[in-house]
Amino acid sequence: MNPVDTFGRISAAFSAPSGGATTGSATTGGAPPCARRPAPLGGAPTERDDRRRPLLDRARRAPRAPAITAAALLALGAAIAGAGCGAQGGGEPVSPALSASPAAQAELRRILTRFANGARAERLALEPELVAFRKRYPGDDLARVAETHLAWIALEQGDIRRAEALSAEIEARGRSATGDIARVLRGAALRRAGKPKPAYGVLRPLVSKVIDPYVRSLLNEEVTAAAMEAGAWTQAIELMSVWLREASDDERAAVRSQIGVLLRKVPIERLVGALRADQAAGEVVEPEVDLRSLIAERLAIVARERRDVALAKELLDRAGPLLGAQGDALSELWTGAGTARVEPPTVGLLLSTRTQQSRRRGVEVAAGVAHGLGLLRPGSDARLVSRDVGGEGSVDEALSSLTAEGAAVLIAGSDREQATAVAKFARANAIPVLLVHPPEPAALDGAFVFVVGEEPARSIEVLAAALAERGAKPVALVGGDAGAQQGADASAGGPPAGSAGGAPAGSAGGPPAVPAAGVVGPGAAAAASGAAAAPPAEGGVALALPCDGAFDPRALRPLGIRGLILAGDAPCAEQALRAAPRSVTIALGLEAAISPPPGSLVATAGLFPFAAAPASAQRLPGGDAPSAPPQDAPGAAVALAGWLATHPTPPSFWAALGRDAGVLAWAGVQRLPKTGTEDPAEVKARRLAAASAMSSATAELWTTSATGFGGKRVLPRAIGYREIGKAR
Repeated sequence: MNPVDTFGRISAAFSAPSGGATTGSATTGGAPPCARRPAPLGGAPTERDDRRRPLLDRARRAPRAPAITAAALLALGAAIAGAGCGAQGGGEPVSPALSASPAAQAELRRILTRFANGARAERLALEPELVAFRKRYPGDDLARVAETHLAWIALEQGDIRRAEALSAEIEARGRSATGDIARVLRGAALRRAGKPKPAYGVLRPLVSKVIDPYVRSLLNEEVTAAAMEAGAWTQAIELMSVWLREASDDERAAVRSQIGVLLRKVPIERLVGALRADQAAGEVVEPEVDLRSLIAERLAIVARERRDVALAKELLDRAGPLLGAQGDALSELWTGAGTARVEPPTVGLLLSTRTQQSRRRGVEVAAGVAHGLGLLRPGSDARLVSRDVGGEGSVDEALSSLTAEGAAVLIAGSDREQATAVAKFARANAIPVLLVHPPEPAALDGAFVFVVGEEPARSIEVLAAALAERGAKPVALVGGDAGAQQGADASAGGPPAGSAGGAPAGSAGGPPAVPAAGVVGPGAAAAASGAAAAPPAEGGVALALPCDGAFDPRALRPLGIRGLILAGDAPCAEQALRAAPRSVTIALGLEAAISPPPGSLVATAGLFPFAAAPASAQRLPGGDAPSAPPQDAPGAAVALAGWLATHPTPPSFWAALGRDAGVLAWAGVQRLPKTGTEDPAEVKARRLAAASAMSSATAELWTTSATGFGGKRVLPRAIGYREIGKAR
């Protein structure tokens, strides 16, 4: 096609008034690519049809603009256009840039043809010609087109301030297609100046609304980069799809390569979410323009590197046609999921996302495990792999996936149910596990089950007895998950089954006596005084209140409650503390990580809780030894300083348990051979060696004054309390 004829048709087609019914455009074969309204940063496209489609599907179904010749790429064509895509969001029509000089038009056409098709160095070399053109035709509208490309050259030269200033000046002269090119350059300048969110706001309204392919290529690259740098992952993935679809045939391979690099920076869970939302197993019409193929390729690499069996299975189920040669490798990974394997030095962490409580505990445990393994320190040799059990999949499947990745030791058990299931898996597969919550008593047998966690009832028992010693009785309990265990313990008249060993808790009355029918909800003051609330046992608990609603202090009045144990998490404890009568003495359980008022009691375990101000350790009820070292001990100060170097607040009890589990797990794996193995006999020997090493390991732990298991399977721990000094 003759470049001059092509240019003439473009000029004629776009000289029609804005909003006219021009058809048969040489650039698109119909209408310009003005398909969608913009989405705000963090938001979604605003058209109703777009909201109903998966984001990748929207981009995939939009019409593609065919490639055109080099001459048709001219910014001059868009400048003369003035209609079509220039008017955004129904705004005022753009102003066409017209020239009365055929000589000026021909000269600029030659320059911009070379600019559109040139590499970076060739574009920079055109600066003198553009400057000369602007001087030769200072009053011509086409001088603005030349100035726009001089701003582009400044951008490529790294002169960000000049590029932004020139672009803003051109935009300020009024709405025009040339102004839209200037807007692209201004957005690019903002992004390269380290301002991705403002850049996104400038660029996003222009997506799929720019005619010139070489300008559109810059726009798509820059707006995608801005979304990436702003952490707007959903928008970035959508824009990658648009970029790939709108790329010309000549540049598509390079664009796919660029997108492949960007996908490495997107969080894996976001890529999995995009794949799920788009139901990737659907028909693949044009793989080269289908972003799903690149996402599937990236996830396949991750699955293989991490030996992530669950991800491999999901990819095979959802994206099989997109995997190509990767499909065979993932199939091998999936079919070999049951293969025994040990990689050096690998620890597996199982988390639960089924409830809000388990998610919170999981985050805290994971932070503690990472600290205990030294993962936040440079040069750490430890390797941590993790899985979560949410709405899909079983505990056994997740644990099998961890063992397939080579974990020699597992850490799990954020609640009793999960801990019991994990303990059964450990016995069946002869792999050592560290449980951060005790399992059911019957699951404690075997050489591979180690309990780091603590029975919730023990700290409640200690605090209830301490409150009784001070005359703060009857006692009420708020929150905590010890109710079921307490009822069983009360009927047995003994300590909680399966609880961690150590010095006795010392309450003469045994565990807190919480009648099963004595759980009273907020606002149930009348019920609290009825037959459901039995007379309080000596040093025991008379009333238990849940944390599933606002705390109602009226529930305390009928029984004359004078002591209040806050055994729930921080939000639960805070709302109860705000509403509690001043006459009630407060006692904080191990999970209640809040600042208590003077005169309160705080449960202790080893160095925990870490506090900014020292507080004197109290003796155990009925015992002679202090419950834990004082908080001004050097070990506590060093431990807290090390934690605060990478975390904003002191560790919670679950984080401290995770840290101790991480330290003990490292003791189990650090001396294993430095090469991996799938030999069944060797795998069995290494797991047994890890269990033996953990059983005899010694280290400074945070949640107990003991230095290890001492050859046993339950971590010894003395639960005590401290009294917060009264205000003077």
